[in-house]
Amino acid sequence: MSATLMRGVLDQIQSQAQQVSGPSHRLQTSRGDAPSFSDVLFNSINEINKTQVEAKSKTQQWMSGSPDIALNDVMLAMQKSSISFSFGMQARNKMIGAYQEIMNTPV
Repeated sequence: MSATLMRGVLDQIQSQAQQVSGPSHRLQTSRGDAPSFSDVLFNSINEINKTQVEAKSKTQQWMSGSPDIALNDVMLAMQKSSISFSFGMQARNKMIGAYQEIMNTPV
């Protein structure tokens, strides 16, 4: 899912949550300048994307024979990308599971 599509889905979920809860049932907290969940999620997805782009770039540079890139740098970038992507997938699966559990809860 692309980052813009993910942000659109998050905005829809937030608007539906606001409609359901209504303005009188909102929990007032003094969080200050704490980032919203959607901002944290969006930034995390961007960081995962950056690691994948970096790994691809280093791989292409190494394959083209660039003397600046060593094989261990390429392997390290690829493993970092793989681990961050796996973590992102696990987090996504947990969020989807939580969402499905909430949606299946009888009212």
